[in-house]
Amino acid sequence: MVTRRVSLEGALKTESCLAMVSHFARRLSLSSTITSATPSYITLILTGDERLIDMFEIACWLGPDDVSIDTITLETV
Repeated sequence: MVTRRVSLEGALKTESCLAMVSHFARRLSLSSTITSATPSYITLILTGDERLIDMFEIACWLGPDDVSIDTITLETV
């Protein structure tokens, strides 16, 4: 079990992006806490299996259509 700070940057439609983040975390059985959210930057803390956190990152790159993510940064907490 690991904990990572995940930062998403780009043209983020906050409501849509937060729904995506919550959905992917739930589907991957990750504990998530959103620490900040703006239209260009979202930060959250994820706890769970390291491989599933990697899958979460990949899923974020794929959607939704109205969100354009430029950068995803993961840091060990």
